[in-house]
Amino acid sequence: MERLAARAVDALAIATFTGMFACVLAQVVFRYFLGDPLVWSDELARYLFIWCSFLGWVIAARKRSHLSVSILQERLAPRGRALLALAGAVAATAFAALLVYYGAQIAARNWDVETTSLAVSMGVVYTVVPAAALAVLFHAVADARTALQSLSSRRQGAP
Repeated sequence: MERLAARAVDALAIATFTGMFACVLAQVVFRYFLGDPLVWSDELARYLFIWCSFLGWVIAARKRSHLSVSILQERLAPRGRALLALAGAVAATAFAALLVYYGAQIAARNWDVETTSLAVSMGVVYTVVPAAALAVLFHAVADARTALQSLSSRRQGAP
């Protein structure tokens, strides 16, 4: 199930990026070559960019590939690395939990507000915030569990 969800997120990220690229390209062609700019393409590209960004956050959390400064981590002993990983996972969990809560509120409040040119609910645009934060929350909890297991195995004297 986890693998299926990861593939779905990857596919959705590719689709949103491709759609965003197509919207921008179409806008350039229509504006500069045909002299008749599209009214809706900038807005759709902006919303697809938001979705693509949040989906990228989920992918980076899953692959543990966020940018980081690792100089401190490299200098710590294994127990210190595990404690640092646990602290990072707890911080990520807290941040994601806040975004789930407030993102859901923002999406709900804007469900009856329509976008300017697309006539789509802004709630659809904002729905990605709590959805992505929930996915990141699951990854952060898994990271915390891994760090705790590493700490407990170190305590028991396992290599």
